[in-house]
Amino acid sequence: MKRVIGAAAGIKYFRRERNLPAEAVLSDGNGLFPDRVSPDEFAARVIQIVRSEGDEGLRRINTALDGGSPDILEVTQSEIDSAFDELDPAAVSALELAADRVRKFQGRGLPKSWSDGTGKFGEKVTPLETIAAYVPGGTAPLASTVIMTVVPAKVAGVDEIIIATPTPGNALPHPAILAAAKIAGADRVFKLGGAQAIAALAYGTESVPAVDLICGPGSGWVTAAKKLVFGDVGIDGLYGPTETLVIADESANPRFTASDLIAQAEHDTVAMPILVALSEAIVERTEAEIERQLKDLPRSDTARAAFTNRGVAIVVNSTDEAIQVANAAAPEHLCILTEDAGKLAENVRNAGGLFIGEWSAEVMADYVAGPSHVMPTAGTARFSSALSVRNFVRVTPVLTFDDDTFLELSKDAEVLAKLEGLHGHAAASEYRRRNIVGE
Repeated sequence: MKRVIGAAAGIKYFRRERNLPAEAVLSDGNGLFPDRVSPDEFAARVIQIVRSEGDEGLRRINTALDGGSPDILEVTQSEIDSAFDELDPAAVSALELAADRVRKFQGRGLPKSWSDGTGKFGEKVTPLETIAAYVPGGTAPLASTVIMTVVPAKVAGVDEIIIATPTPGNALPHPAILAAAKIAGADRVFKLGGAQAIAALAYGTESVPAVDLICGPGSGWVTAAKKLVFGDVGIDGLYGPTETLVIADESANPRFTASDLIAQAEHDTVAMPILVALSEAIVERTEAEIERQLKDLPRSDTARAAFTNRGVAIVVNSTDEAIQVANAAAPEHLCILTEDAGKLAENVRNAGGLFIGEWSAEVMADYVAGPSHVMPTAGTARFSSALSVRNFVRVTPVLTFDDDTFLELSKDAEVLAKLEGLHGHAAASEYRRRNIVGE
């Protein structure tokens, strides 16, 4: 891991260096396009193909990228039921436990309609009609992501919940993903991934319905497409590679510190494991433990690359400085493994998820704790939150004034309207006021 000494240098690192543009990733889509283009341009062209050609465009894109395309894009209910029946009962039980805990957790945060007690004003909370959860394929069958995206939408009361997940050729999604879809309560599953999936879900094709909101993580190509369709469809957030920041003092168990960092590093070669330590000795002990654990890790090559590419250890002088660095980083996951973890957590302002003490391991939130593991990355926790039931409802202000309430407020509304030079606004109030008073 790169080593940075001092809180000031650590804060500067996150403000200036953390998200420096990487070398451009260019692609021609395996011959789909005549030239190699950036993810944004790639996504724009894919979106145009899908909008103009529909299902045929999807198949043309899939064939170019993957060497083949599903004959039928939607997974049948019988195929979902078969995957559920064939999955290891222990896995089914674990998925059901996770879904139940997420359901209960999200239920506590569900906004409710309200009025002021007189019925004159309030807010109406309405679930979205249809949403899609994007579940990445990649190198791991992320059944947990199905739970973490679908269950909050289900709790919110969304009418129709769709899953899109990439599959090679005509293959079905991994049985764990299909079983999770059944357990979580998804209504439909499509064998569809990449920027083309986002385009289809945003605008619709002959087989794929357009939705109101698309949620879930994905590759850089998926994120580029989400960015471009935002406004035509709701988007939960733009997610980059996963990241975890661990604050450790002398009381921290190096085995736990190392394992928490590795748990994120094994996701991706550009994942970001961050250690904020109270001494260089803590860094050295953690690095030694990381090396020991990586020897037996099946995905050690991926994790090693992440530590090399984006891993950073920042040495600070106090826990106060550690929190200053953490708030500047605004990490997706913030794990506090210090003697005063509870007190320290009170000063956290910016974090996608907060994990206090050595037993609140971030891996629990990845799978079974209750919060969604879809959390803001790349410093966006400064202004955004983890995916939750609140993403899947709309809150509409409601006025039900009587004439007395209108009369009480109307003159001030007219003053403000005229102050802005909007006399039509003022007149809309004046006509009613004069009607009430008989002028």
